[in-house]
Amino acid sequence: MKSKVNMGFLPKAVRAIELIERFEVAGLLHFSTGKTREMFEIPDKPELLLIYATDRISIFDIVLNALIKSKGHVLTASTIFWLNQFNFGAGDHLMAYGSGIDEFLPKDLRGDSDLQKRCLVVEKAMVLPIEAIVRGNLTGSGLNDYKATGMVCGHELPPGLHDGSKLPEVLFTPSTKAEAGEKDRNIEFDEMVEHIGGDFGLATKVREEAKKIFSLANEIANKKGIVIADTKFEFGMVTNKSNNTVKLALIDEILTPDSSRFWPFQDEYTSAPESFDKQGVREWGKSVGIKKNPTIVPPEEVLDIATKKYRDIIQRLSGMPLESFWQTEMKIDLAA
Repeated sequence: MKSKVNMGFLPKAVRAIELIERFEVAGLLHFSTGKTREMFEIPDKPELLLIYATDRISIFDIVLNALIKSKGHVLTASTIFWLNQFNFGAGDHLMAYGSGIDEFLPKDLRGDSDLQKRCLVVEKAMVLPIEAIVRGNLTGSGLNDYKATGMVCGHELPPGLHDGSKLPEVLFTPSTKAEAGEKDRNIEFDEMVEHIGGDFGLATKVREEAKKIFSLANEIANKKGIVIADTKFEFGMVTNKSNNTVKLALIDEILTPDSSRFWPFQDEYTSAPESFDKQGVREWGKSVGIKKNPTIVPPEEVLDIATKKYRDIIQRLSGMPLESFWQTEMKIDLAA
């Protein structure tokens, strides 16, 4: 069966054609393709999805024509690490991870350690069409807005701040959630309310949950010598089929090096430091004008450094190498 999902925004070299064919032959249904993930429906569990984290990477809303080795492994492990740290008030939609996904897989896909390292089984959610961005330090697009207006998403900031400055308080700075291949746009809270159907109460809950999770995560990270400068969360509404109730849930990836900036801990920064995430790839993209030349392939050195940084941050946070995390936290048999 040939997938009918649109993949036109992806360079051909990084489309997961063989993976999709393998999963569909085994009995799963290709549901959607994202910048870095593939999603599949589980026929006998229509309320669930299998999410597969690829090694694709995107910067400035452009999926690059290259893969970063083991990146998908780190994204999944990072999400599991944070979900195991504390209970989120909003809840989440995770059903299974690691070796536990086999319970939901067709027979021909069970026992595959690479799938266990990359995949999550989750409840389907009605995704809220915004990105819940939280900032503790000024950098990235927030810095650009500040330089232009002295504000970030409606928050007026004091003069004299620079790249890396600690913000006076944790800021919630949402953006639109563009379709794959299009660009997100920073928005103010009132516009966010409009984007989610005019529900002020729901928007307020998303804002407060996002800020609370960010602050709790930073407390944990600080003890490991890390500052989370900013991050992006996604939320959705999940329906409980047994009692027909709907809950707000944290969905997709959580505090990964794709969705966050991780910095070495300092009380103050004179500039944004070298980070443990994809910032190095962003800097390369700026240097070659990737927005005008999106098909340029990053050099191996840039990709190798990114791989090391991704693996480094999960080890710093979890206190163990990625391989040990797979075995102890995800119950994966690496000898299988």
